[in-house]
Amino acid sequence: VNMTRLLCKLCTLPILVGNSGLELFLSQFEAAIDSDFPNYQNQDVAVENAETLAILIELFIERATQWSEVIHTISCLDVLRSFAIAASLSAGSMARPVIFPESKNTDQNQETKGPILKIQGLWHPFAVAADGQLPVPNDLLLGEAQSSSIHPRSLLLTGPNMGGKSTLLRATCLAVIFAQLGCYVPCESCELSLVDTIFTRLGASDRIMTGESTFLVECTETASVLQNATQDSLVILDELGRGTSTFDGYAIAYSVFRHLVEGVQCRMLFATHYHPLTKEFSSHPRVISKHMACAFRSRTDQETRGGCEQDLVFLYRLTDGACPESYGLQVALMAGIPNQVVETASVAAQAMKRSIGENFKSSELRSEFSSLHEEWLKTLVSISRVNYNNATLEEQEDVSDTLICLWHELRSSYCVTK
Repeated sequence: VNMTRLLCKLCTLPILVGNSGLELFLSQFEAAIDSDFPNYQNQDVAVENAETLAILIELFIERATQWSEVIHTISCLDVLRSFAIAASLSAGSMARPVIFPESKNTDQNQETKGPILKIQGLWHPFAVAADGQLPVPNDLLLGEAQSSSIHPRSLLLTGPNMGGKSTLLRATCLAVIFAQLGCYVPCESCELSLVDTIFTRLGASDRIMTGESTFLVECTETASVLQNATQDSLVILDELGRGTSTFDGYAIAYSVFRHLVEGVQCRMLFATHYHPLTKEFSSHPRVISKHMACAFRSRTDQETRGGCEQDLVFLYRLTDGACPESYGLQVALMAGIPNQVVETASVAAQAMKRSIGENFKSSELRSEFSSLHEEWLKTLVSISRVNYNNATLEEQEDVSDTLICLWHELRSSYCVTK
């Protein structure tokens, strides 16, 4: 009875329960045809084929509205049946999502104050191993929770190649799509406010027929994100800037990420191998850094090759903090790059790390110097607005004392930085 009531919401056709109802419907249909064309079942009738077809079409058209409703109902039943099979026969846990309205449609009396995406035990439904082993589940929290605590909306994701970053991004997209379709989500629990659009920039490919390079395609897709994303969007960016030089790519990734974090303020997952980004946004209140964890297994002397004394083991677990490096040499060995080539790359990598590390350390000191003295610069601006000639003697003395203090502190900081 409950199922019949639910089906009545899908269409306006009368719901015929059981075989008796179906037989009644078919008997009425056959009776209607027999009354208009009693010999329609006679296979020997050849002259009146055109008349037979015309009558059948006329009868069908008379009930065209009902046939359309039948087709719509069957389609809905097919979708609901697929949802039920996916939820009941899934290899892993499936959860009914809790959906909140978009932030722009949220009343002031409601607890949710902004976009939220909270998923516990998320796993990719298509990443099940051949032996049936489930992928490692991960927890994801972006945006304001129902409690008073506020969580960043942007996730800066690092980790080794083949560590599961792209899989996590795709699993997040699928979870949102499943939830807003009305299907159970492959996770333990899911809460989200409605997403108006999912923007993705994944993979790398060119468009040879239109003369568009890999980097141009990458920039075109990114431009669409920047022009159309809203606060209620979900943005997925995977290794933005890898299609051009290192410094240009890093600069583009930095500026795009900052614009989306501070300007658009949408929910975002940003996977990158530009590790300086994690330092730039390490203390940003709207950004949280996580990485896909990995471990190492020590090798014996006979197994040591390519300058690498340890095997890289992927854990596929989302962990707090930034990944120290991408472990490209270990992945290169796994891919079959010759040992001699990897050994040469290891020596070159160490030299470049020392050179870039010294330059980056110097830039960090300059950045620290700038941030430490930002308040002093504001003080100088406020002092410049004082009309010294018309000021009282006490005000003039305050200005002089402030300038002397600033001079001593700037001089001291300059000596330390130098």
